[in-house]
Amino acid sequence: MLFTVASAHLLAMEAHEGQVDELGRDYYLYQLVPIADAARPYGKRAEMVAVLHHIIEVTRDRPDPARRYDLDRLRALDVPEEVVRAIDAITRRPGEPYLGGFIQRAAADRLGRLIELIENKRHLDENEHLAETDPNKARSLREGRFLPARRILLKAEAAYEPRILA
Repeated sequence: MLFTVASAHLLAMEAHEGQVDELGRDYYLYQLVPIADAARPYGKRAEMVAVLHHIIEVTRDRPDPARRYDLDRLRALDVPEEVVRAIDAITRRPGEPYLGGFIQRAAADRLGRLIELIENKRHLDENEHLAETDPNKARSLREGRFLPARRILLKAEAAYEPRILA
């Protein structure tokens, strides 16, 4: 069976059913769809990665095995290997350092790097709103996490061929 962008969205809706973001909104609609929309101009596989990029992290500890997803299960669902590799590249490992581990690994994968750059931009935008209520926390996140991650990702994008960003 051919795995399509629509298949990816349906899978994400199923995997994230009942999950809400920190503001109590539907996780799929408010966290995944905007990233998928931003990734759409870069192609179908980029959109697939965007909408599925948290599927392993959020389901790995579910008690019901039928509600868990891992790389092998994605492959069994005929998710394209390039998409599976990118999802793997941007799936945080338990206990993994953010900048020295996760971001470095994400930076090394072409599609993973793109999706992390899109998500990083979203975090920076949201950080501006946080600054209105908690300027110290916002500054700490911006300077200690989001901007250093962006530098690593952009440096990798400049160094790798073929580039996904012009």
